Amino acid sequence: MKKYFLFVIGAILFFGCSAKNDYILFQKDHNSSCKKNILGNQQTLIKYEYKILPGDLLQIEVINHPEIMSNVKNGTIKVYPDGKVFLPLIGEVKIAGLTEQQASKELTNLYSQYIRHAYVNVTDISKKIYVLGEVKNPGVIQIQRDYTTLIEVISKSGGLTDSARRNDIIIISGGLKNPKIKQVDLTKLSSLNYQSMILKPNDIVYVQPVDIKPFDVKVQGYMPILNFINTLFGTFANIKYISK
Repeated sequence: MKKYFLFVIGAILFFGCSAKNDYILFQKDHNSSCKKNILGNQQTLIKYEYKILPGDLLQIEVINHPEIMSNVKNGTIKVYPDGKVFLPLIGEVKIAGLTEQQASKELTNLYSQYIRHAYVNVTDISKKIYVLGEVKNPGVIQIQRDYTTLIEVISKSGGLTDSARRNDIIIISGGLKNPKIKQVDLTKLSSLNYQSMILKPNDIVYVQPVDIKPFDVKVQGYMPILNFINTLFGTFANIKYISK
């Protein structure tokens, strides 16, 4: 009876596992244009610059005049809900909607009215990607550039778990007002192109679980009971052996 019980549990786990091909990444999918497409996309320049949003944190440095920002903690300024920042010497300035480069030029022009050899550098330190689901360390990934890649984000999240659905990773971009969804199949080599892999600040990456995951969770919940039953089978077998 005990052997039958263990056989049934083993069979369920074995046949419930995903196929090997569902776990191997970047497989050739017999697409003759695959290599050509990948190389072509790699040569495409990414024309995207992040624009400052209300609520963002900015690091603002006035080159050659560090004393101007000396009373600002870490040189960090928060953008108010109306899109403005309040800076020493020049007061309120609307900065939301500008790129880092545009903001740097705008503030440089304003400070040039008060100081000589003014040069301002603006860095937005609020750029991030949200990673959910079947990665080893889900959470928020801070990025320094205006964009990053799916591979880099997954790597920074510790990699995929054994329960990750590698052929259907969901990327949500555009925010709550205009969400756009794309799906990436990491088991196919043809997925390695910029259009699929590029992530922008505030994008959400969701790595779905394989179909067996809910079953695995239920099995884990019943493990104490299964272990108890297994112990009972062992006890009955020992009693039967002793009674012989």
